[in-house]
Amino acid sequence: MKVYGRGPLDLTRRLSELEEAVEGYKVLVEEQKKQIWELKKVVSENEKNKNLLQGYQKVIEDLSFRLRK
Repeated sequence: MKVYGRGPLDLTRRLSELEEAVEGYKVLVEEQKKQIWELKKVVSENEKNKNLLQGYQKVIEDLSFRLRK
């Protein structure tokens, strides 16, 4: 029984398509790694700013307390 449309060229074409897909996924993974790095930097900066804000709030509270005395 012979199956038509399943020759070596079809396998070569399919392999080529899969290799292209893999390369596309590799590019996507690299881009996502860059995005994750950028998001981690934003989170770090946000945490730093939060800590700074809390410090300023504490200073303001202390100064307000001293002024009321």
